[in-house]
Amino acid sequence: MDMLTPNQRQAGTAGAAQGLALIFAAALPTMAIVSLVPNLPQLFAHFGAAPHAAWLVPMILTLPSLCIALFSPLIGTLIDTWGRRPVMLASLALFTAVGVLPYAMENLTWVLVTRFFVGIAEAGILAAQNALMGDYFAGARRQRWLGLLSVISPVVAALFVLAGGALGAVDWHAPFLLYLAGAPMLAWAASCLYEPARARTGNAAAAGPFPWAAARGVALVTIGVSVLYFVQAVQLGRVFYDHGVASPAAIGLHVTIASAGVVLGGIVFTRLGGMRMPARFALMFASLGLGYAGLGLAPTAGTALACALLAQFGNGLAVPVLIGWALDKFGAAHRGRGMGIWGACFFVGTFLSPPLLTALTGLAGSLLGAVAGVGAGCLVLAGVVFALRGRQPGPAPIR
Repeated sequence: MDMLTPNQRQAGTAGAAQGLALIFAAALPTMAIVSLVPNLPQLFAHFGAAPHAAWLVPMILTLPSLCIALFSPLIGTLIDTWGRRPVMLASLALFTAVGVLPYAMENLTWVLVTRFFVGIAEAGILAAQNALMGDYFAGARRQRWLGLLSVISPVVAALFVLAGGALGAVDWHAPFLLYLAGAPMLAWAASCLYEPARARTGNAAAAGPFPWAAARGVALVTIGVSVLYFVQAVQLGRVFYDHGVASPAAIGLHVTIASAGVVLGGIVFTRLGGMRMPARFALMFASLGLGYAGLGLAPTAGTALACALLAQFGNGLAVPVLIGWALDKFGAAHRGRGMGIWGACFFVGTFLSPPLLTALTGLAGSLLGAVAGVGAGCLVLAGVVFALRGRQPGPAPIR
């Protein structure tokens, strides 16, 4: 990997320290959900007598994602005004300080208050991280780092799941100690992240009006792909159960094996330098389509696992394809706000995907039928995008 010299730093050329810091910073917000998933039964057992517990306890996991969806555009605007680095450092500090507080709490309301502020911090981390990824890297270097993001993030998420489960076995409070990981991340970011020269000198007013037409396109496409992405991210355990994988341990093993497809998708993305953006979208939709259709129609659990690997490969392509495409739509002066909108729309998918799949299940008669229907829709999208690829403007192939 390329390392940064003092002269390069002065010139604004980032290296491995910056790229890795951004990747690991982006992995922290996944902690809000995945580290607590194994401990949801303990949370219900402890807070079960609280008023409206059936609604409020799951919000311990989901409230931060809702805050990302609500506040990312506003925080993105602040990033363009105040700078990427100050917002990143302040967000990491808030994430650490507030995230660990439930370790010493017993009241559900106060726990939810901390989760609200954790969500705001996560919105700042993600918006600043995406903006800095666009500021620091371009062309093949940006593609490599976005691919590594899809390779490293699921590994870190898996470690958070294991750590959260192990700590939760001690006490329901203990998983919140994982937020202390934000402290070394803050020190790392403070030592190596710098405000890009073009971000310091860029002025949104001087750069012209915000490109709302491009932002609307980014929003619509991102919401649509996010809905498809979270079909598997949320429902894969249920899908394996419907294929006869009965025990939680066996379901967990199948889901873990399938998640290797995400890593493979990230690795392949780093090799797509000669492929234009429409073809990348077509490949992503085709992978999701074949994977989802296979998941719905598979005759055995083993076949379903192979199809899940393919669908997860599509998920591994989805995030870097979307981020890379969105970054190309916004100049430096508007990149914070633009990527804030992107982050908000991506997390909207976490709320839209389950009810939409439930509605489709009602039409199809079963969950597996609904998943197969989603796959068929993805294959249609892949065909349309591939057929139109020659008519779409796009960047020159990356060499």
